[in-house]
Amino acid sequence: MNTASRFEQAPMSEAQRQRELIDAIFSPRAPDAACADARQSGARWQAGLAAYRGNGREHARNALRVQFPTVLAMLGDETFDALCAHYWRACPPRRGDLAWVGEELPAFIETLETLDAWPWLADSARLDWAVWQIAAAPPANFSEDDLRRLADGDPGTLTLKLSPSVRRLPSAWPILTLYEAHRVEHPDWEAAAQAIAQARAQAAWVWRPHGDLAAAPAVELLDAATDRWVAALDAGHTLDAALDVAGEEFDFAAWLELAIRQGWIDGIADSDF
Repeated sequence: MNTASRFEQAPMSEAQRQRELIDAIFSPRAPDAACADARQSGARWQAGLAAYRGNGREHARNALRVQFPTVLAMLGDETFDALCAHYWRACPPRRGDLAWVGEELPAFIETLETLDAWPWLADSARLDWAVWQIAAAPPANFSEDDLRRLADGDPGTLTLKLSPSVRRLPSAWPILTLYEAHRVEHPDWEAAAQAIAQARAQAAWVWRPHGDLAAAPAVELLDAATDRWVAALDAGHTLDAALDVAGEEFDFAAWLELAIRQGWIDGIADSDF
C-alpha cells in the first residue's frame, strides 16, 4: 500500500496535522512532501511556510505578552520581544493551541546567561503562567460525600486533593512583592528593590473564586505554616501527616472553612500508602 493510500484510509487527526505543520515550520529545510492535509512542494510550499513562520512568530509574541505581563513589565517591550523571538526559535511549540505557547518559557529563561542578573525572573514567569492557567482551569468537585468522609473518616488514612483551580508557587525570591509592584500605576520600587536585596523568599497562592469562571484569579502570600500544609497535601501526605508538617501554629479549622467556601478542595480520598 502506498503512502497516499494509507492517508486516505486513516486521515490525520487535527493534533497530528498541527504537529507536522509545526515541525515543518521549524525545520531548517522543508520536506519535499509535507502534512497530509497540505501536500505542496517547491516554491509554493516554501512561500507558505515562510508566511506561517512570520505569522506564527507574531501571534506567539502577542500571546506571550498576555500570558507574562510581569515579565513584560520588568524587561520592557524591546527586550521582551527579543526574548520571545529567541524562545520561538529555540523551543518550537508542541501544540497548535497558542494558549500553551508559554508553557516552557520559565524554564527557558533559566538557561539564558544574559538574564543571570535577574535570578527572580524565571519564578516571576512561573507565577504569571500559573495565573494564566488558573483562568481556564475546571472548578473543584468537592461534594457533600467528601465532607462526610472528612468528618467521619480516619485522618491517618485520608488524603485531601486540591482543586485544579489552585496553585502553590514557592520561590527563593519575593515573587509576590514583584508581581504586585508591576500591577499598580505608581509602584513602590524602593520596597521591591529592598525585598530583592534581602533575597526574601515568598510562596504565592493562586486561585480562582469558586463558581465564577469570569473572575480574575487571586494571588496571595502563603504564611509559613500554610505553605508547609499545602506542600504536604501536594506531596500526597495523609491529613494527620500534613498537619504534623504544618505545625501547631496552623489553624486547620479556619483553613478548611475558607477552602470549602472558595473551592480549593477537589475531593477526599483514601491514601495509597
